[in-house]
Amino acid sequence: MSQFGRRGALYCPHMRRPGSTVPLLALLVAAPPPAHGQDVAYRVVVHASNPIARLTRDQVSRIFLRKVTLWDNRLPVLPVDQATDSPVRRTFTKQIHHRTIASVQTWWQQQTFAGAGVAPPERPSDLDILDYIRQYPNAIGYVKAGIATGADIRVVEVVP
Repeated sequence: MSQFGRRGALYCPHMRRPGSTVPLLALLVAAPPPAHGQDVAYRVVVHASNPIARLTRDQVSRIFLRKVTLWDNRLPVLPVDQATDSPVRRTFTKQIHHRTIASVQTWWQQQTFAGAGVAPPERPSDLDILDYIRQYPNAIGYVKAGIATGADIRVVEVVP
């Protein structure tokens, strides 16, 4: 028998009764959504000595795409990204850049090839992002919401 029984039902060979079918809709409804598709809350963070308290979504995007390279005090902006497989980065990229990670990586490849710039450095974890910002006070990054940041790190409000 093919995998499809009568009237669009899916044949399940592992069921005890040969010829038993399970409606495909029931399988789809019972299956939980994939965990990788869920957004993870994040916070944009800077060193406590950085006077920035609020940025627009567009400003954050331009900083991480290195279209803005200096803070208002004329010091260099040092964006730092999470690893490409990070759920936090997936959410950040979707909400801030309105793109996928793959499309941002393609954009960076084009920028690098053209000699126009290089992607921000990546760090593998929230704690590594925080350590980077502690080491480089002009840095800006993002971490999963709820992570303890310490007194030397400040959360930046991101507004539409």
